[in-house]
Amino acid sequence: MAEMITEAFRQINLQIKKYSSISDNLAESMGAIAKPELIFLEPKSSESGQLHFMEVLSDIPFPIKRMFWLDRISEGAKRGIHAHREEKQVLVCLSGKVTANLEDLTGEKFYFELDSPAKALFVPPMIWTEFTFGKDAVLLGISDGLFSEGDYIRERAEFEDFQKIFSLKHRTLSN
Repeated sequence: MAEMITEAFRQINLQIKKYSSISDNLAESMGAIAKPELIFLEPKSSESGQLHFMEVLSDIPFPIKRMFWLDRISEGAKRGIHAHREEKQVLVCLSGKVTANLEDLTGEKFYFELDSPAKALFVPPMIWTEFTFGKDAVLLGISDGLFSEGDYIRERAEFEDFQKIFSLKHRTLSN
C-alpha cells in the first residue's frame, strides 16, 4: 500500500513537471488552496465626496510590487482569461462595473460584481479568471509580483490538467 502511494505521488510530480514549469514551492502548497474573496474598503465621506484608500498589509494581504489598470475596454469584452501560478492580486473597479467569474483547482466557481471602488477582490494564485467589462469600466490591479510571462497559465486545458492533478492528489491523500 505504501509503495502504491509513493508511486502515485511520483506520477503526480512527473505530471506537474510535464504540464508546466510550476515551482516546487507551489507544487508543495497545492494542498492548501486559498479562496478568492471580497475586501470591503470603507470610504471617508464628506460633503465634497468620498476618499477611498487601501493600506498595505491591513487591506492588501501582501507587499505591492506592481500596479496596472485597464480602461477603454469595450462593453461586454472579456479580459483576464488566465490563471497565475504564484502571483497574488487585488483588483478594484474604480469606475463602471466589472464582473468576475473565477474557478479554483477544486472546480469551485465564484462570481463577484465589482461595481464600487469600496470593493476590492483578492485573487490568490491558481485561480482561473474571466472578467467582463461594463460600460466605461476602469479596473485597477495590484500585484505582489513583477510581470512574468512564465507565471501565466493562458490555456484553459493546462489549468484543467492542474485540476485533475489536484483532484488525484487529494483522493490519494484521503484514502
